[in-house]
Amino acid sequence: MYEVYEKIAPHFSGTRYKPWPMVVDFLNGLPDGALVADVGCGNGKYLGCNPNLHMIGTDRSFNLINCARETN
Repeated sequence: MYEVYEKIAPHFSGTRYKPWPMVVDFLNGLPDGALVADVGCGNGKYLGCNPNLHMIGTDRSFNLINCARETN
């Protein structure tokens, strides 16, 4: 099942670029310096939402992680 994300990663990433407002509000409500682990971060669209946080992103899809690296 997971191999499908390896194949469609660039297209999937291109359709999942806009962060959800509720998640952004949550991240912006955290104290400066908080540590956040985004497990299943996909293309990393939330990793740069709040530069005052220490964020770590991980995903099972190597190709989606590569998309995150290119963006963030």
